[in-house]
Amino acid sequence: MKIDTKASGKVFFTGEYMALEGGKSIILSTPQEARVSLSDNNKPHNLFNSSLSNNSYPFMLNDDLNINWLKEDPEELGSILQQSIRKFKKTFTGKTISIDTNEFFFEKKKIGIGSSAAISVAITKAFNKFYEMRLTPQKIIDYSIETHRNAQNSKGSGFDVVASYEEVRALSCRLTNNKKLEYEQVNIPDDLIVIAVLNDTSIETSRMIDRYQAGKEEYPSYFLKQAEKMKMELDYIHSFISKKDSNLILNHLRAYNDLLLDLDRKLNIGIFDNHNEMIRFAESEGIFYKPSGSGGGDLGLLISNESLRIEEVCEILDSRGLNYFQV
Repeated sequence: MKIDTKASGKVFFTGEYMALEGGKSIILSTPQEARVSLSDNNKPHNLFNSSLSNNSYPFMLNDDLNINWLKEDPEELGSILQQSIRKFKKTFTGKTISIDTNEFFFEKKKIGIGSSAAISVAITKAFNKFYEMRLTPQKIIDYSIETHRNAQNSKGSGFDVVASYEEVRALSCRLTNNKKLEYEQVNIPDDLIVIAVLNDTSIETSRMIDRYQAGKEEYPSYFLKQAEKMKMELDYIHSFISKKDSNLILNHLRAYNDLLLDLDRKLNIGIFDNHNEMIRFAESEGIFYKPSGSGGGDLGLLISNESLRIEEVCEILDSRGLNYFQV
């Protein structure tokens, strides 16, 4: 018996931070995939294999479905496995679970495209097949979101999990007033090219969210006004995506980014930290650039509807030894 599952990474096309405030965020799937395999090992214990450490970790499950690591603790990935086991509320032994996240790293540095969300989805899909539970797609998403949140000890939007599960290029996602997640597939115009550029610096998303929440509390009046402006720009972007007007999409992406920059400076979050050099370079080449996700490093996006200009910029990135991929 062997079960193989996979799930993709994601980047924020737009809507960072307003994803938590009911704004219509646009999430893009990336080519990178996390892979999970589950198989028999004919041993009196289970094995957990991680490409992250290139190690194998033997473990048993106690009566409370808590993992007892027999040697080392794999920490982050082990936490995702633990939370998924608790969610399914079933035990097992003599199994090997392998997680491959090699595509989410470059030169041993995490790229920042939602590896933990992708793992949560892939491992949920694997247990669903293993236990023959036949969960609906929505249930798989719900299980994955709960697993991811518990493992990360956070209350994120869940958009990254949905984007990892749905096998489409782009999703429009929002949280309703009662925190219900709504999403639908959208079609980014074919002439709009998105290039993800890797950054040498990374920072934990939870730290950025903590700063954001602290800033909201310190400047409530400013935040409410700024958030309304930002959500309005997201509505415009969503509207012009449906009309396939790449020029107006770019105009409102820039407007949202300007508002996000002002929010970042006021709330002292650090979203644009470690992106300034790339911003100046993109401006000099006449191309729009933005941080993606929580910011502070990891990666940013070059977005343009001029293919020749993008080709020229990519040649410069190559000459500078900068790493990138098309989304």
